[in-house]
Amino acid sequence: MSEIRATTISDAAGTGPIALTGQSAAKAHFGFNQAASTVFGMPTNTLSSQSFNVASYTDNGTGDATITLTSAMANTGFTYLSGAETTNNTRTLASTSTASSLDIRTSDGDSGTALDKAGWATLMGDLA
Repeated sequence: MSEIRATTISDAAGTGPIALTGQSAAKAHFGFNQAASTVFGMPTNTLSSQSFNVASYTDNGTGDATITLTSAMANTGFTYLSGAETTNNTRTLASTSTASSLDIRTSDGDSGTALDKAGWATLMGDLA
């Protein structure tokens, strides 16, 4: 059996990460905070500093935010997994997505009322 050990894997120039195109790895991940106070160490209306492949975050109103990707997905057939900070039955939903952006909605799972919450998401699929 072969074994590869490395501390860092970078691009050919040695200046950045390798391009993930066909591998089965997360193509984007991020934490977001729409809540009225700091949650998970993130100030209001911000992304986590540990986000990957995210160009911007836009607060569109209560329980609604748009995440724009740095590198677009190949199409809208990607898989999206998310969760939100909760005090009751909170749900997250990617209501509208394109290959380069994701609209995230957080709401009460029982009433459907929009809620400003903190949460996270991961995208899997192929990059363009």
